[in-house]
Amino acid sequence: MAISFPRLLPTIGWVKCDFLLDDPVKASASGANLINYTQIEDPAWTADLATQPLLYDQYSEIEAWWLSLREGLRSVLFRHPTQGYPKAHRDNRAPADDPGNLISVTDGNVLSVNGVGAALVLSVGDRIGLERAGRYYVGRLSDVSGTGTARSITVEPPPFDSVAQAGAIVRFANPTLVMRPVPKSFQAPREGLFCTVSFQLRESQ
Repeated sequence: MAISFPRLLPTIGWVKCDFLLDDPVKASASGANLINYTQIEDPAWTADLATQPLLYDQYSEIEAWWLSLREGLRSVLFRHPTQGYPKAHRDNRAPADDPGNLISVTDGNVLSVNGVGAALVLSVGDRIGLERAGRYYVGRLSDVSGTGTARSITVEPPPFDSVAQAGAIVRFANPTLVMRPVPKSFQAPREGLFCTVSFQLRESQ
């Protein structure tokens, strides 16, 4: 069977997955104690991953996966391997499994969502995802309000235009992002019979 891309992460023991937002802003002084701040690139999520110690057969599988990505020419369909659910639903996952529907976006980052499971509990710091027409967005909640099947959700960073459209799917469980390998980031130092694999990914639609 042919491999399809974006490709999912291998199912393996991950001991590290630092998922951080790179939001490039440049500061420059303009005199009279004033400083200008300018966003010089779009915000992008980065992931820094490491596996548990692997025997050779396990290592060879993950190396083959990495090689198939051709140093970033092909993409990864990334879901955080250990933090896929809102904090209130890490044990009782069912309320978060049902997606919502995006109704509108105001002020660039305030999402009006309906079709939400009535028992869903969202908290500041949770992550959600948007999906529309093959494009993916992940945002961190900075505020949430509402009850029943509707919520008003403030997220950072603001979603880009192609997903911030009425009718987009809103994911509360395992939000998904398209990422690509950071070239030359793959490392596999060996100690005895075991090696630990690490690499980096960066958001890239």
